Amino acid sequence: MGAGMGHIDRMLVWARALREQGHSVQFALRDLARTFQRLSVEGFAVGQCPVWLPTLANAPRLGNYSSVLAAAGWLDPQGLAALVRAWQLLFKQSGTQLVVVDHAPTALLAAKLAGVEAWAVGNSFEVPPAGNPFPPMAWWNPQMAPLCASWDATLLPVLNEALRLLGHSPWQRLTELFDGTRRLVLQIPELTHYPVYDSAAEFAGPVYLGDSGALPQWPQAEGPKVFAYLSPKHAQFEALMKALQQQGCVSLVHAKGLSAEAAQRLGGARLRFEPQPVQMDAAAAQADLVITHASLGTVTAAALAGKPQLGLPNHMEQWMTGRRMVEQGLGLIVDLGDPKPDVAGLLRRLLSEPQFSQASRAMAARCGDWRPAQTGQRVAALMQAHFDRQASPSA
Repeated sequence: MGAGMGHIDRMLVWARALREQGHSVQFALRDLARTFQRLSVEGFAVGQCPVWLPTLANAPRLGNYSSVLAAAGWLDPQGLAALVRAWQLLFKQSGTQLVVVDHAPTALLAAKLAGVEAWAVGNSFEVPPAGNPFPPMAWWNPQMAPLCASWDATLLPVLNEALRLLGHSPWQRLTELFDGTRRLVLQIPELTHYPVYDSAAEFAGPVYLGDSGALPQWPQAEGPKVFAYLSPKHAQFEALMKALQQQGCVSLVHAKGLSAEAAQRLGGARLRFEPQPVQMDAAAAQADLVITHASLGTVTAAALAGKPQLGLPNHMEQWMTGRRMVEQGLGLIVDLGDPKPDVAGLLRRLLSEPQFSQASRAMAARCGDWRPAQTGQRVAALMQAHFDRQASPSA
């Protein structure tokens, strides 16, 4: 279900390591448009995965992992059954012995029904905590938890009808999807989307591209350095740019799609717009404050650099990360649905109140061993150990 190149980049690290050990790795991806330079040129087999294309009208409002499943076709029993069969055909044709599921819940279902071992590997939004029912995404709202059972119950009859069509027995609960599945969470425990995980979940470390892009070039001026990675379409974008100027910040901003006219109007001697993506690790290391939409990768990069943050989330997944960041004392966020947020006031607090910097430095010190460069190697090592156990006489 993942879009963009981030999912490919994080899989590529362990795929290379496994191939060096003599394994055959095949990718089945949603979007093949930009995969040639990433995967095909390295000799990896790449194919199209089954995808759910229809958009349902008047879809039910769901607030836990069931909403992810609904978006993947789990509200249509015949469609779900067809997707399962298509995945199983891929497994059979390729002789798959291990399916590594990266934000592909229907592939996980297909593997379980076919008796093929599957691992769920992804960030903490894609690999939720175990339990029954699935926990609420808005974990901070006590009114959400009582609704989770009904949300799961919305999908369970649909799933069971698909299972009947496929010749399988019905399930008693939706969360059976992850039963017996090895779950590798690609994140540091302090910043998972959900605040509590069960002991069976394994943390392999964060994955984000911190060394890709242009080197940061700051305006030549005195003042607190602020790095911002934002969409210019955000409702508070211009208000924030003005607040940065008013606070005397030395600001470097990457805002993809910002027009030349807007850059001219909003920029200045202390505020520079960088049209190219900026190396996140370098910018965060040099900044005094980092401002993003609270995506998991950017929040993690700033946290590991020990820098306080301001988050402007656009959707639930970012809001979940932002709330975890606030819970750890690392910064502040603009809440979704706030019609008139005081972004200038939030900025002033982050620049003047020392507790945010102190908490951020403490986080970086605690999590110094969690680095993206080691995460892929950890995942590959766990998989290799799995194959070694299978090959040993005592396995």
